[in-house]
Amino acid sequence: MIKLDRICEHTFFSLIDENSIVLDFGCNEGEFAHTVIERYGCKVFSAEPVPDCAQQIARHPRLTLQQVAISGASGSLDIHVYPNRCASGFNRSPGEQAIRTIRAEAMTLAEFRRRSGIGRVALLKIDIEGAELDMFAAAADEEFSDIDQITIEFHDFLYPETRPAVEAVKRRMRSLGFHMLPFSLDNTDVLFVNRRAAVSWQNRLWAGTVVKYGRGLERRLRQMIGRPAPA
Repeated sequence: MIKLDRICEHTFFSLIDENSIVLDFGCNEGEFAHTVIERYGCKVFSAEPVPDCAQQIARHPRLTLQQVAISGASGSLDIHVYPNRCASGFNRSPGEQAIRTIRAEAMTLAEFRRRSGIGRVALLKIDIEGAELDMFAAAADEEFSDIDQITIEFHDFLYPETRPAVEAVKRRMRSLGFHMLPFSLDNTDVLFVNRRAAVSWQNRLWAGTVVKYGRGLERRLRQMIGRPAPA
């Protein structure tokens, strides 16, 4: 049985070793990137557009950081910095005012991979505060064919009007041959597994039942008592 791992509320199968390439979109201060390197010895290519966060990321020989935003087009993007949550390219919350706005370089998934010289990807982690929808919309179907796993936090819990677009992404990924494992009740921890990856149906069944519902219950209990989840 291939074990599941979870880092920073992102769940994935441990199909990673020292020869693997991991992409970390929305690196924040580097916790996910450094933890996955420590556990697996892999190479990580990260994107983080917010200077205050990027400056906090400790350098590592197996970590390559680009201070860019991943979006639906290459060019530039305004990133809004909020006092009580992560910075975002979205500005859709009524009554919520950004404390400042940053103009960041933006690029597509394809451009990031081209610039980094990246081939096959073992794991793509996405937590880019709503811009994931633009990223998926701009990416051609074939761009996902050599990605084994995608672990993503969707943001329709912050922007309910984007829920139809989130569901459209799910349908598209399933049509491309990805198995979907939702490890949360609110789309904050969703895993797509490429059918070409070495994950058996028994593994998917186990992960999609016992683990999913156990994690969901744990998350709900923690929310009720106000305790943070473990990394």
